[in-house]
Amino acid sequence: MVNRAEDVLLDDHVRSHNMIVSTPRPNDDGEPVLAVGNPVKLSAMDEQPDTRFPWVGEHTDEVLREELSLSADELEKLRADGAID
Repeated sequence: MVNRAEDVLLDDHVRSHNMIVSTPRPNDDGEPVLAVGNPVKLSAMDEQPDTRFPWVGEHTDEVLREELSLSADELEKLRADGAID
């Protein structure tokens, strides 16, 4: 049997082992996001993420500036060309 996503969220085994965790959206805007929890279970280890998960594109400018040394003008051009959001 193959479970659908909604079946997994309701599965007793998944729930009892905290395999799905929630993290707030930025600025607590809307419902929390559900994600796969840490599969490693240690007694002294918190199962919740230390920080929230990054959003798609959240660090695009930072990564392109730091890793590729792109300037603000180059980022603006990429954005205008639709290459990045």
